[in-house]
Amino acid sequence: MSVTALLRASTLGALVVLLLQYGLGIDANLYATLPASDHGKSIFPGFAAAITKGPNIVIAHAVLGTLLLIGAVIVVVRALRTRLRPLIALAAIALAAIIAAWVSGARFVGTSTNGASLAMAIATAVAILAYIVILFLVATPAARLEPRREGA
Repeated sequence: MSVTALLRASTLGALVVLLLQYGLGIDANLYATLPASDHGKSIFPGFAAAITKGPNIVIAHAVLGTLLLIGAVIVVVRALRTRLRPLIALAAIALAAIIAAWVSGARFVGTSTNGASLAMAIATAVAILAYIVILFLVATPAARLEPRREGA
């Protein structure tokens, strides 16, 4: 498989999981109740509480979010292998957005604030957009991605 084919496959996989995660997050926000004992917890204790004491939908959401971090790192590594700056930048933006969503989710467990929920949603949207643009660029002929060389 070519480097761009591997990037396309991992980006598409991450995008599908991200969309599933988005749906789980909406479900968790609308229908799950976090234990009162979690209120006031900081980020890492909040994450630990979510995966050990949270409702099943919250556990699934937290675990899938953590797996998404791994998938986003794989996308960055595969983008780096293409040596194409736009793809690298977009993959890095998606990773940063997924990290921001993960941190906001862990913060949400301790605060249950609308701001933390909104931050998760916005960060997820940024990651989705970055992955869509990667898929668009990878589907574009390589000549359009690479800088023009003088005399070619």
